[in-house]
Order: sequence, then structure tokens, then C-alpha cells
Amino acid sequence: MRRAPLLLLPMFLLAAVSAYPQAAATKVGSQPAQAVIAHPLLPARQEEIRPPVVGEPAPVPRIVLGAQTTRPIVALTFDLDMNQGMAAAARAGFRWINTDATSYLESTNVHATLFMTGMWAELYPAEARRLATNPNFEIGNHSYSHPAFHSPCYGLGSVSRTVQASQVQRAQQAIERVTGVAPQYFRFPGGCYDRSALDIVHAAGLIPVQWNVNSMDAFNAYPQQIAAVVLAGVKPGSIVVMHLMRANAPSSAAALRLIIPALQRRGYEFVTVSELLAAGPAIQPTDPREVVEAAPTRPMPTRAPQSCGWVSGIKGRVYICR
Repeated sequence: MRRAPLLLLPMFLLAAVSAYPQAAATKVGSQPAQAVIAHPLLPARQEEIRPPVVGEPAPVPRIVLGAQTTRPIVALTFDLDMNQGMAAAARAGFRWINTDATSYLESTNVHATLFMTGMWAELYPAEARRLATNPNFEIGNHSYSHPAFHSPCYGLGSVSRTVQASQVQRAQQAIERVTGVAPQYFRFPGGCYDRSALDIVHAAGLIPVQWNVNSMDAFNAYPQQIAAVVLAGVKPGSIVVMHLMRANAPSSAAALRLIIPALQRRGYEFVTVSELLAAGPAIQPTDPREVVEAAPTRPMPTRAPQSCGWVSGIKGRVYICR
């Protein structure tokens, strides 16, 4: 009879435990892994947790005017033009190169970008190779024979879209064949272009490069004026356009002897276009029309040439004015 209370004690304990609130057993593990993957992260959250891509390339600029930087750097760029008329004079012995200017650039160890026409490289292969092998110089593409890629453009002859594409490719092939260098930048003859012309250059794998400081050295006989224009316009990240054509830009060498020391005194460093773009993103035009043309707004008086005469060479004589 004394064992009855002892037998009842475990029963009271079980009843007490079962009376304590508990989660239903079916809720534990009743929704296995599906409950975790049935609600994926929201797209915004996925963007937040996406790890950054190291070394992701910047988008290719549509066209380059300069670079966004606070560093005192400037890119001097020079055009080496050539067309059929100039080629005829060159074959007769006339030299379309300002060796005084190139010698000064070389002696000062200035970095610069030279935009060659393919025809110029073919007519002066030794000079083209010498410039291309200088580690301070970068070589760009300036078309094959300098036609307009959009008209009007300073009186340059216009060509079809098919010929424009050929001009880019022929120049690229000629420059690479002569110098061993494949340019990665292109400059439009006269700086004139439109949307289709830009598409043609990009389709060839090249980046169009313009400028935001025009030296006004073309056909300018006053080096002090050229220097004043450049020194007034240069800012950190500027691209300056000049020419290395003795007859068409007679004062470029003298102007460089004023420009380079003055900018050095201001603390500027001279860089190539590639070096400039490595320092900051490209400055690009804001006009959505993507058109640049050049024509006088009113008839301009015709300036008489300073001198005309016959130029003799090993292959004949040609009459030129300059």
C-alpha cells in the first residue's frame, strides 16, 4: 500500500511538463531548405553586396577634348598633313616638315603626340621612323590624304562614307608599315566631323582626339601671337593643337621656344595623349548633335601669298605659293 504514492509521482511530473507551452513538433523542420531559398534577395540588395570589380576598364570616350585633372599637365599635339597637291611638291623636292620644331622638341625631351597622315609617312619614311622610335613621342592617325570628314571644313574636299572608312584604314596600314607603330588615336582633318564620321573611327578601333586649345599657328607668321594664345588657354589637362608643316605653319618652332619655357616656369609637365588620359577621365563635347564644321560666316578677303615660285627636285619642278 505504501508504493501507491510513489507510482503516482511520475505521472504528476509528466502531466506538468506536457502542460508547458511548446511549439508544435511539425513546425520544426517541416519546411526544409525551401523556406530559405523561396525568397531571394532583392535586386537592390544584390547590387549592394556585389564585390567591386578590380581593374574594370573605363568606357571608351566618344571623343577627347582634354582630361579632367588638377595636375599641371598638358598634351602638345602636332599634325603632319599631306594631300595630293602637297605630295606633288614633295616629289619635286619640297620638304613638308619643320625640322627646326622637331629638333627643339627632341632637345628639350618634351613628350608629345604626332598625328601623321599615311601619305606623309610614305613620302618621308626615314623621318617618320625616326619620330616614331623616339620614346617621348606618340604617333596618331590623321587620315591618309587629309580630306574633310564633314563639310564645310576650311575648303577641304569632301569624300563619301566609304572613302572615309578607307582613309582611316589606309593611314593605319601605311603608318604601321613604315614605322612599326599601330596608332590608337585619330584626329579628323580640320577637326571637322559628324556622328557618322565618329562611328567610322570607332569601328576601326580608334579613339578620336580633338583639342581644347587651338594655337592658331596655321599660316600664322607671328610666333608671339601663337604663344600668347596658347599660354592664355592652357589649363591642367589641356590638349593643344599645333602643326609641323614648314610652309603651312612657318612660326611653330619660334612659338615653341616661347611656349615650352613659359609653361615649365608655371610648373607644367608635358605628356602624351595616353599619359594625359591616364591622369583623369576624358573631357568630351556636350553638344548632342555631334557635329563640328568650319566655314567663315561671311566672305573673307583673299590674302595674297607671301611668295610664289618654282621648286626644283630630282623628279622635276613644281610651282607653289606660300
